[in-house]
Amino acid sequence: MLMLAPGATPRWERFQERRYSEDEISADPLLSRWARVARAGVRADADPHPIAPANAPAPPELDAALELDSPFGAFGAAMAAAGFSALLCDAIGVIRRQHTGGALQPKLSATRLVEGAWWGEQARGTNAIGTAIVERAPVAVLGAAHFERSNHGLCCYAAPLHDPRGDLVGVLDATGPAEMAHPALEAAVLGATAAVEAWLAAHSYRALTPGGLDALRRRLAATDGTAFVLERSGRVRLCNADGRRLLGEGDRLGDDFARRLGLPQLAAGTRAVGGMRVEVEPIGEHDTPWSAVVRISRARTPTRRKPPEVAIDDPFRDIVGSDPAITHARERARRFAPSQLPVLLLAETGTGKELFARAIHGASDRRRGPFVAVNCGALTGSLLESELFGYAAGAFTGARASGHDGKLAAADGGTLFLDELAEMSAGAQALLLRFLEDGSYYRVGDHHERRADVRVVGATCRDLTAAVLSGSFRSDLYYRIHGVAIRLAPLRERRDLDELIDALLGRIAVRYGAAGQPRISAAARRALSQHGWPGNVRELRTALEHAWVLAGEHECIEPEHLPLEPTRAPGNDTREAAERAATAGALIAAGGNLSEAARRLGVSRSTLYRLLDRHGLRSD
Repeated sequence: MLMLAPGATPRWERFQERRYSEDEISADPLLSRWARVARAGVRADADPHPIAPANAPAPPELDAALELDSPFGAFGAAMAAAGFSALLCDAIGVIRRQHTGGALQPKLSATRLVEGAWWGEQARGTNAIGTAIVERAPVAVLGAAHFERSNHGLCCYAAPLHDPRGDLVGVLDATGPAEMAHPALEAAVLGATAAVEAWLAAHSYRALTPGGLDALRRRLAATDGTAFVLERSGRVRLCNADGRRLLGEGDRLGDDFARRLGLPQLAAGTRAVGGMRVEVEPIGEHDTPWSAVVRISRARTPTRRKPPEVAIDDPFRDIVGSDPAITHARERARRFAPSQLPVLLLAETGTGKELFARAIHGASDRRRGPFVAVNCGALTGSLLESELFGYAAGAFTGARASGHDGKLAAADGGTLFLDELAEMSAGAQALLLRFLEDGSYYRVGDHHERRADVRVVGATCRDLTAAVLSGSFRSDLYYRIHGVAIRLAPLRERRDLDELIDALLGRIAVRYGAAGQPRISAAARRALSQHGWPGNVRELRTALEHAWVLAGEHECIEPEHLPLEPTRAPGNDTREAAERAATAGALIAAGGNLSEAARRLGVSRSTLYRLLDRHGLRSD
């Protein structure tokens, strides 16, 4: 997010008095933006504009986001409760919907930050809403960084909203008193923007094709080979299991890869690319399609390479590697798999947490029962509770008339895998703790006790001890879920990279029906060994598949085929970021009260002072 902060108020006054040189202005991010609006004729001391420009359109694209049960509604309620205002604006900066706490409303009315008002840069100068539209990027404007003097008492955080076509349809903004500026607002705005864009996409696809995204998701799941829904913006909206292996953690195709496959224009047709058959089927009836189903398969049917013989009764056969750390984790998982103890997998993203969880399930007495996976980080608190525990008929607006049994019921007699466990809300944590203690639970909105026989395997990439200290994770749940802790080493710590490369290339060849083991040069192996691998084994698998497609079946993979960018291993930076976030979160939750913040963190005031100093945080 572009952060425009004033430094000191005299800086604004000096600009208004024209005491900066052109060189100083062009080199400074804030001064150059003030100069832009000044050249457009905006006056810093002008009265606030009370209304929108004449004939301002009411964009139909935002209708879905204005529904009461949309993510913007929940975001607005949370912001209002915290003393801020949440605003949804159209693509030119007209405020279409506003949620504001009562105490803040008079201040916003005085600056005309109200529904129907126009906050484009040409009307109100440098401000988060208008500047985000011009920059096409998230922007924060704090206090006297606003061009108009009347807005100096505000802090504003805004992010542009795009539809699935990639077109700008609006801006989401959070505004409050300047003294309440805080980094947590940036994360809140960006998270809400992503949720609203997903909401808009769901509505767009329902209008585009019968059944919308749900129907497309089922179609991809039933498709052999790699398949995904690609949008004109380059975003991959949906993909099947093979598609996820190709993309890894990202949700976009690299430009070079997309061009090689002939995808940028989403033109209908079938083409052969490097031994691959690429089929593009636009979704809906449009002269210029903005979304298409893409399928990738072999262009011909060679003699399929026979998979290597494996002991099919070994659930851990797919966990490859001879490094001592991975060997220890594999054997520890194998030893505890037959028990009924909860298992906690401690690992960075991409290390194979679900692979381990499935192996533990397969080696247990529950292997004939269901294995159900839930990503706790992908759902907000109330949504996670209803997804996990189910809900009764009429429990909330939009609930199914028949209710919903939930993932616990689906996993009865088997294993429930909870990924990103540390992201669970406080309410979901309390419900999970009760279930772990006696096997009972209640559906949301239901008074009938239910029971399920489920073994829980949890996973997290966060330091749960720090989360307990910060108050974001329950200590009693931590000790309950920590029955067996297994650490999965990140790829950068392992010494069996060559073995992994060969195993993954072999699997790629089997999946695509290639004859023979793909070849890779010594130079390419060296390039792989020098990479930081923040995405771990998943990133390595994606890089190798990407390289194999670019090189072609019969060519040797060289360094230029590898989609590697300079990286830094997470290491201490990740821990520092987590510590800073925990400290900042405790401080804002305590309203700036140092004693309360120290209590929430479980540290002394002197330790809190050191944390504030180390991370450059202020208590005022």
